[in-house]
Amino acid sequence: MSITLTLGETTVTLPDPLPGYPVRAIKRQTIGRTAGGTVYVYDKGVNTFEADVPFESLNDSEKAALATFFDETAAGGKNTFVYTDSNGAARTARFIESCLTFTKVAANVWDIRVRLELSSMGT
Repeated sequence: MSITLTLGETTVTLPDPLPGYPVRAIKRQTIGRTAGGTVYVYDKGVNTFEADVPFESLNDSEKAALATFFDETAAGGKNTFVYTDSNGAARTARFIESCLTFTKVAANVWDIRVRLELSSMGT
């Protein structure tokens, strides 16, 4: 099984992430307090979801494909893309960190946790 990241004509295929990663429901609001102590809340738009998606044992070519997609195709968090999970559920996604941090586990073996903003929780 695998997941795909797609933007325009570019698609990156990666092995399934590790199971059991949390997905946070985010209510986009600004919350503040006046000088008199009154709390105010402004809704800022659409609710989103955030996930720290863990990938283990990527090989060198999968690592390079993900790094190129992040840097050149998605331009970090600038462009949204389609994240399709192993169940075939597709949703809009965006990288929400400005860097990718790979951990070298062995020769040709890399681990990474990618933080994504997702349009829905998925399946």
